[in-house]
Amino acid sequence: MIKHELNYGRLLGGQRIRGKAVSELISRAEKILKLKGDREISIAFVSKSEMTRLNESYYGGSGVTDVLAFPSEEQYAKSGYLGEILIHYPRAKKQALENGKTPLSEVKLLVVHGLLHLLGYNHDTPARKSRMFRLQDRILES
Repeated sequence: MIKHELNYGRLLGGQRIRGKAVSELISRAEKILKLKGDREISIAFVSKSEMTRLNESYYGGSGVTDVLAFPSEEQYAKSGYLGEILIHYPRAKKQALENGKTPLSEVKLLVVHGLLHLLGYNHDTPARKSRMFRLQDRILES
């Protein structure tokens, strides 16, 4: 079972994803991926300046991004801590509106996307991207 901790930062009530919704997403992911054992993740909503700084410092990106995943170091992974998922809510909301989705559905997508990264999935090649995005869609649609 994957336990999660949510840090909403300065998000307003209507912008927050309920803990129950995250638990349901994670439970679906565990079933589809056939995960066993106890694990833990952190999910935090961060400011534009923080997301920009982390994106540029750790991933070589430019500017703000919607989600970043930071897998835990090996010593913590052995104890079950997978890592942290960081989400920039205003970017997620903007993307949702551009794609005709709700901000909540976009945040759910970002949580699943980040979780898959913490579990070792990546989209750095066409084959890996296809596999990761198929899993992402299955989790969100189930």
